Amino acid sequence: MTAARAIVIATGCALLAGCAHIKPGAMHPALGSAEWTSYDGKTMPCRATLPPLGTKLQGVVITVHGLSGAASDFWLLHERLPPRGYAVYGYELRGQGHDADVAARGDIRSSAQWLRDLETFHLLVKQRHPKAKVFWYGESLGSLIALHTAASRLRTSDDPDGLILASPVAGLRVAVSDFKKWLLKTAAALTPRQRYTLGDLAGVDENRIHVTSTSTHGGQMARTPHHVENFTLRLLGEIGHLMDHNPQAAARIRMPVLFLASPNDVLSSPDQVQALFGQIGSEKRTLHWYTRSYHLLLHDVQHDDVAADVLRWLGRRR
Repeated sequence: MTAARAIVIATGCALLAGCAHIKPGAMHPALGSAEWTSYDGKTMPCRATLPPLGTKLQGVVITVHGLSGAASDFWLLHERLPPRGYAVYGYELRGQGHDADVAARGDIRSSAQWLRDLETFHLLVKQRHPKAKVFWYGESLGSLIALHTAASRLRTSDDPDGLILASPVAGLRVAVSDFKKWLLKTAAALTPRQRYTLGDLAGVDENRIHVTSTSTHGGQMARTPHHVENFTLRLLGEIGHLMDHNPQAAARIRMPVLFLASPNDVLSSPDQVQALFGQIGSEKRTLHWYTRSYHLLLHDVQHDDVAADVLRWLGRRR
């Protein structure tokens, strides 16, 4: 196996999960009931669950899903948070399984597009709920997007009021040398749209990679309609770029941060998560471990504990 392939495997297999077309003339951001338009006119699906009629709005949570994930991955938050007064909004990432541009699935031109999308969606939600505190809940790849977007928005009235980083992408359990990283960057520059599946590279068996205590990545994806079969080298390279700059982004964070992590996560080791947590610039940071769970915390055996911890943390932010 070549070194270039090794780095693609390491990056791809670690980032297990977790947009529609551009409408001519629709270049102004807008938020509808089932879709929204981003900064460049790209229209993507979204969903929202509001508190029951007569319930005082306590805050808003925006969810950001992971690689090959979807806004529906946060069904538990849509179920548990609104009765307690929190609206939950989620949108589909461009280049993932609900992107109406089928050819764009598994690809991204630049990670800056993900960051601009979150910023734009956040500002649209703020316009809809101008007096409410707004929090971001990013899972896996979504944690990277939330962290880096927040790091670029410092000390303005439109900043998020707090971050929840679930299964944070703090590094790769598989050690990757600088030489292998260079090979990936070079390959991505030469053949940026070359695609790789996560299961076929060098005999990786997705049915042996646990994402919950009772399911594997292969099993989950077999019954997931938004599964993305393969990814371009430039998408993997953009994710690697974000990971490389995690320390700088973390140091710039000043708002409250909640880490939700598992020591059994296929992606990042406990030491890597602890290191990233320690690099967060905010003094208001909290870390919860879920020792019986794996990568997809909201789908695992401790999901009730996760939801309860999120609600307690939100309650202290009122």
